[in-house]
Amino acid sequence: MLFTFSKALIHVATAIDEAYQEGRENELENIELSSDQILETMNIDNITICYETTGIDNFDIKNIEQILRQNYTKNEFGIHYIIVRKNCAYLKVTHDIPLQGRNKCYGTCFSINYMEPNKGVAVYGYSTKNTAEREAFKEMASEIIKALS
Repeated sequence: MLFTFSKALIHVATAIDEAYQEGRENELENIELSSDQILETMNIDNITICYETTGIDNFDIKNIEQILRQNYTKNEFGIHYIIVRKNCAYLKVTHDIPLQGRNKCYGTCFSINYMEPNKGVAVYGYSTKNTAEREAFKEMASEIIKALS
């Protein structure tokens, strides 16, 4: 009887602990970060590899969020954040490898840079030695350029 009581007590304590931890996870999910805090987590200093470039007439970096939301119609990757700073926009995206839009369990960041003198737009991303990941980054950069053009 003592053993059964102890076992029941352990189950109750475990259930209470799980409920408490689940509540804490929801609290963390509801915290809103400022754009500066998001940029810190994106590690933007390591976004150094150019994956795609093009020239776009009448491009305005200030409208990039609206342009991407309207023109990116594929579902191969999800755009979570778009943060604009002067002539640069930072994107936080989720994707899968290879890029098929099914299981977006990976995350990466891109920098979209606009060069006014030549009306050039360049998409930069992280360096990677993984061939499949590099191909996914190139495909995403190409889709970003298509949406902006």
